[in-house]
Amino acid sequence: MNLAITDLLFLLISVPLTGYLAIKNVWIFGEFICKMHIYLAHVLLQATCYTLAAMSIDRYLNIVHELWYRRYRKPKCALIICLLIWTISGVFMFPYDYLLHINVEKNNQSSVMLDCTVNNDSLYSSCLFTFVFYYLSPLCIIGLCYSRVLMHVRRGSHKMVKLLYGKPRQSIEIRRRRVQRTLLVLTLAFALCWLPIHILELFNCSQLLSDAFYLKHVHILTAARVIAHGLSYFNSCLNPLLYAIFNKGYFSGGL
Repeated sequence: MNLAITDLLFLLISVPLTGYLAIKNVWIFGEFICKMHIYLAHVLLQATCYTLAAMSIDRYLNIVHELWYRRYRKPKCALIICLLIWTISGVFMFPYDYLLHINVEKNNQSSVMLDCTVNNDSLYSSCLFTFVFYYLSPLCIIGLCYSRVLMHVRRGSHKMVKLLYGKPRQSIEIRRRRVQRTLLVLTLAFALCWLPIHILELFNCSQLLSDAFYLKHVHILTAARVIAHGLSYFNSCLNPLLYAIFNKGYFSGGL
C-alpha cells in the first residue's frame, strides 16, 4: 500500500511538472513551486526506493526468522515502518534541498522563470548523493536480503529432499526453483529499471560528454532520458505484477 501511495503521488506531483518543463523549456510556476517540486521529487523517490528495501527486509524476516517475526508482524508495526520511511525521507531531504542551489533564471521583460534545475555548483554532489542513497544503498539491501532468503530456502529444501521421495520431493524442488526465480527477477527488475537514469545523470553531472556532443546528439539523448525515466517509473508498476505472477505461497502481503 505504501508503495502504491508513493507511486501515485509521484505520478500526480512530479511527472506532470517534469513533463511540462521538458516540453515547454520554460518554468512558469515561480521559484517557490520550483523548489518544492525538486524537494518533493526527492522525498517521493527516496520513499519509493526505501519502501522496496523495507519490503525485502520484511520478506527476509518472514521467511528466515518466521517464528520470531510472527510475533511482531502486525498491521500496526507495518504502519509505524511506513510512517518512519516518510518521516526520514522528508526530514533527511530538507537540509539537503535547502543547501541545494537552484537555477533561477528570469525573463528580463517579466518575472517568468526560464529554468528550474539544479545548477552546476551542486550538480555533481546531487547526482552522486542520488546514486548512492536512491540506488546503490537500496540495491545492496535488496540483494543482501534476497540472497539470504535464497540460501535459507536452498538449505531447507535440501534437508527435506533427503527425507522424501517421489512427488513430495519433486514438489519441494519446484517450489525451491520458483523462489529462486522470483528473487532473481525482483532484484534484476529494480537494478535494470533504475540503472539507465542514474547512468545518464552521472554522465551529465560529471560532464564527461562535451557540449558539442550534446548539441550533435540532442534528440538521441532526449529520447534516452525519456526512456530511462519511463523505465524507472515502470519498476513500480512491474513489482505488483511480478509478485502476482510468481507468488505461490512463499510471499505474503506487507508494506
